Amino acid sequence: MARARLYADTDLNLARLARRLGRPARSLSNAVNRVHGLSVSQYVNDFRVAEACRLLRDTEAPVTRILYEAGFLTKSNFNREFLRVTGMTPTAWRTAQDRGEAGAGMPHAVRSGSDLEDHRRGRVGAAR
Repeated sequence: MARARLYADTDLNLARLARRLGRPARSLSNAVNRVHGLSVSQYVNDFRVAEACRLLRDTEAPVTRILYEAGFLTKSNFNREFLRVTGMTPTAWRTAQDRGEAGAGMPHAVRSGSDLEDHRRGRVGAAR
């Protein structure tokens, strides 16, 4: 998910993601829920928020530009999901980063993105 930047597709939905991974939508949805305890939408948005955090940290771009670059369509959804993942608003998060405050790190919910690739290969839930 992260390497291919699938999350940046603003039209990404469960059916489209399942097609890209070559898996049935229901199977993909069940696997994401079982492994991560999230809906597919929340899982994808975690990647989008991680990208937004990177852009907030590494650029001076306005938040409104960043939300689109990260794959969000609306400011309200971006703000809601950003708060869900980081516990802060995007502006507060950027300010905390600028001040070097602890607790304003990258979202921990997103690791490597390999889980969806494992699902495509039929390995989700298998012992690693």
